[in-house]
Amino acid sequence: MEFPFPVAAVSEGAANLLVPDVPRRKGPGTAGPWPFYNPTMAVNRDLGAIVLGKWPRPLGSVLDGLAATGAWGVRMALEAGVGHLTLNDRSRESTRLIRENLRRNKLAADVHTGDLSAYVRERRYDFVDVDPFGPPTPFLGAVFDAASESSGVGITATDTAVLCGTYPNACERRYGARSLRCAQGAEIGIRILLGYCQCLASARRKQIRPILAFSAEHFLRVYVSLVRDSGPEPIGHVFRAGAGHLVSTSGATRGAVGPLWLGPLGDAAVVRRLQPLSWSSVASARLLSLLKSESDMPAFFITTDELASRERRSPPRLDQFIDGLRAIGFRATRTHFHPRGVKTDAPPQDCARVFRELSPTGSTGDSGPAS
Repeated sequence: MEFPFPVAAVSEGAANLLVPDVPRRKGPGTAGPWPFYNPTMAVNRDLGAIVLGKWPRPLGSVLDGLAATGAWGVRMALEAGVGHLTLNDRSRESTRLIRENLRRNKLAADVHTGDLSAYVRERRYDFVDVDPFGPPTPFLGAVFDAASESSGVGITATDTAVLCGTYPNACERRYGARSLRCAQGAEIGIRILLGYCQCLASARRKQIRPILAFSAEHFLRVYVSLVRDSGPEPIGHVFRAGAGHLVSTSGATRGAVGPLWLGPLGDAAVVRRLQPLSWSSVASARLLSLLKSESDMPAFFITTDELASRERRSPPRLDQFIDGLRAIGFRATRTHFHPRGVKTDAPPQDCARVFRELSPTGSTGDSGPAS
């Protein structure tokens, strides 16, 4: 099959794909006149295949709503064992390439060319995936309109500068929430995205149940199941009371962050059952290990960078700090959100005390506030 752009064969996970052979840079990628494919998003698809393979209920029908080359849809079919698969994209060149990739992998699926928001209202699916080039917000209203009770939704957001605090005014316009640029920015961004999803669900008399939510590379990713509206929602605001110390507050508080999701970022029972697949990358397996270890930990985390700045001391090794917190009876673990972040149920004063006790001799000087 001939295409109006150069193509190359690649392997990703269990899939053999034909993708546009164009220059790429590390990061979110650049849109062009060809079907979009970003190899750095393979971690997203690795984790997705693992999650969907252990989804709380059978997925008899799945829609890859913004399929591009079909890489994710093909991998869903090959690796997660989903039922009837439909792939949609508004680009005719994309759907031609999707059909070729289905043929290469000996898969049968429906392929549709058109606008996702219009198409998703025509049918019901057990799971709908929204992985756009840019923010997911233009599509989510229609997806939540169409979602029935117990439906699943997967959402990727690459507008991390907006969600994670670089552009808080843009975040208010797009998500109706105030973000914050700080070490915890990625977790705040995830919780703003989940809070936005809960707002959409609530308007339709439903609630979300996060199955897994994580940050990696240049994107945020959430998997949620829709359930019947059953009472109070874990939505609120937080205030940064100190380095790594975020406390609940009202939306009227000056400097309040949110509204955002304050409940669990996933279903710990489901997450603990997740295991790397034979074709999962090393990076994906490492990320999954961290996600499992922090799946039932409290919201937010502290970093040894922040403690070093506040205490004006050199930080101890991260594993030593974690062991120190555990030794006095608290839970503590690394977090995937930050390379020097620790999730713990220890109060701030105990974190500071353990940090001082374990800090190597010597001072870091006044290094200023942690970002």
